[in-house]
Amino acid sequence: MRRREGGNAWVITFADLMTLMFCFFVLLTVLSTQPKNCNGLENFMMENAGIFKHYQLRSTKLSCIISLPQDFLFRSGDAELKAGAIRVLTPFFKKIRDLPEHQGDLVIVEGHADNLPIRTDKYPSNWELSTARATNVATMLINRMGYPSGTISVNGYSDTRPKVSYKDSSGNSLRGTALEAARRTNRRVEIVLTTPPKSMEEASLLFDGNQ
Repeated sequence: MRRREGGNAWVITFADLMTLMFCFFVLLTVLSTQPKNCNGLENFMMENAGIFKHYQLRSTKLSCIISLPQDFLFRSGDAELKAGAIRVLTPFFKKIRDLPEHQGDLVIVEGHADNLPIRTDKYPSNWELSTARATNVATMLINRMGYPSGTISVNGYSDTRPKVSYKDSSGNSLRGTALEAARRTNRRVEIVLTTPPKSMEEASLLFDGNQ
């Protein structure tokens, strides 16, 4: 019995070695992925803090995300951009377009609504409203600022991705001014700037209908 167990011990050692090698290559892949460079945009916003004080910039491994407050962009229940918003956004997005680290970026425009239901002839729900707002911002980028239409996409999320919870630390629903503040924060359009893959071959095809 002892001899048989000793003869199979190499399997455990080999399995341990394979696990260590797998962890090593995963770590190597993570470390080799450079984070998205948002420094130029951050510096520009800080230098013009008086203009962009209601904006928010955050970063992920792959993206720079700019959060634009809805109350600055649109009137309540409407998706048409205010004239004042267009005047402020024009130099802002021209700056983004001219920054070397964002040239060639894919631009995803996301519309987010609060949890107050809407039902009008034009916008039967917050899904239509949030999508229309994102679409109008994307249209502005293409028509007024010359962004290539092939680099822009639009998403409407209604109230499904709130930035701020509608519940307090005890799990109770917010009320009064706290609820209004949460809704105001969650009504927004977000611009996601992300580096595209170098080629279509870098994107893994999981299913093409012919398999």
